[in-house]
Amino acid sequence: MHGALRAIPVGLVAGLCAAVLAYHLIGDVSAASALADGIRAHEPPVVGWPGALLAAAGLAGCGTAVVRGWALASPVVLCVLAGLLVGWAGRVMTAASIGANIGGGLMLLIGLPLSGILVLAAVVTALVIARRSQRDARMSKPDPSATAM
Repeated sequence: MHGALRAIPVGLVAGLCAAVLAYHLIGDVSAASALADGIRAHEPPVVGWPGALLAAAGLAGCGTAVVRGWALASPVVLCVLAGLLVGWAGRVMTAASIGANIGGGLMLLIGLPLSGILVLAAVVTALVIARRSQRDARMSKPDPSATAM
């Protein structure tokens, strides 16, 4: 498998780890007055420290894969940005505060499609880089008929 094609699964894992880590590090963004009134439409899933540490280890492993050259950086970075956006959207959509319905709706209409576009751009970038490197490898091979005189 070419290094550019390895960037696709590495990027998807890095994006998932970034989403879990962002969700955990942002924390609950509910207003204190809403929590005191008992307003909670949806209880967000609990991502404890073990899950956050596992996500950080996964993100570090994906970073190591990029640094060592096992995968290309640009598709992985695009997937990490998409993961950060998904983690942030998760926290905004599960907030219990006045105006959270507006923020959640905006995240559903703008944030999540944007993250999908980022992942699609990462896959297309990896495929284009793989295609170009295959074409360059074919073009750089010497022609045996040109030297046989």
